[in-house]
Amino acid sequence: MRFFFRNKVPAATNVLIIESGPPEVTGRAMAGLRKLFPKARFHLLTCFPVPSSHHYSSVYEVDKYPGWKAKLALLFRLRKKRWGIMAILCTGQRILLSWKICALLLIPSKTLIVNENADFFWLHWKNWKILLQLSASRLGLNIQIRKPLVTFFRSLFFPFTLLFLLLTALFLYSRHWYRMALWRVSPPPDRLTAASESHPSPGSSTMTNTPRPSEEQSPVLHDTQKP
Repeated sequence: MRFFFRNKVPAATNVLIIESGPPEVTGRAMAGLRKLFPKARFHLLTCFPVPSSHHYSSVYEVDKYPGWKAKLALLFRLRKKRWGIMAILCTGQRILLSWKICALLLIPSKTLIVNENADFFWLHWKNWKILLQLSASRLGLNIQIRKPLVTFFRSLFFPFTLLFLLLTALFLYSRHWYRMALWRVSPPPDRLTAASESHPSPGSSTMTNTPRPSEEQSPVLHDTQKP
């Protein structure tokens, strides 16, 4: 599952096929795989007897590896080979189920999923709809998986969405009424100025600077000399 989130397809020089399904499905899928990767060498991991006239570069028969230690050693041996492409049969039969899971976890390669009709697609996150439909069919759910999932998630998030909207409305209305109460208790400064000018307080008098009358000059007596 190394390339599950990447669109890159590595060089298909070696392709490992895990035959976790009927051999006839593998034979039909091989026709399309050889057209898709004409220059690749194909290797087979199987639990079925393989005829001597096979067209694989190498064959790994799991029956020749008794015990879980030998099987685990084979998996790590396959991991070291660095396969570019790995094709896994998912035909709805419990054949090599543990091998499929371990190969997906241990072998770093781009994976192709092959169904019972010998059709295949990349194990990639963009193909999540196909993966969900395949999982639903394997579980016996003959329904469209998209609509139930959408309905489920809508019903799951609806209470949280409603609670968020109610809290937002409560916050906005509380802020509005708080500002209105604050405005009534303490009016703005311009209203205070206008009110003080129109209604002076009792006992207050306006002080005006009136010029003081000029002091009258006293007459100057001139001494007159007697003739």
